[in-house]
Amino acid sequence: MQFLNTNRFARAADFADYVLDAFDWLHREGARAPKMMSIGLHLRMIGRPGRIGALDRILAAMRARGGVWIARRQDIARHWLACAARQA
Repeated sequence: MQFLNTNRFARAADFADYVLDAFDWLHREGARAPKMMSIGLHLRMIGRPGRIGALDRILAAMRARGGVWIARRQDIARHWLACAARQA
């Protein structure tokens, strides 16, 4: 929603920088204990030509770091269901 507020993310780079700053912090914290980061995306906002490059940059940086699981909501739900089944 920060793209809708004109004083927030004016450019795709603003969004990418913000997300990657948060990712870098969580990645460092994750050295001690796993962390989860959620990025809310709306197709009509991120899917515009001037904004989709931010998502591409974010995903490329995360993949390059290594050891990062990029998952959809259903992947996360299936993971926790499998964990619960193993514990039962």
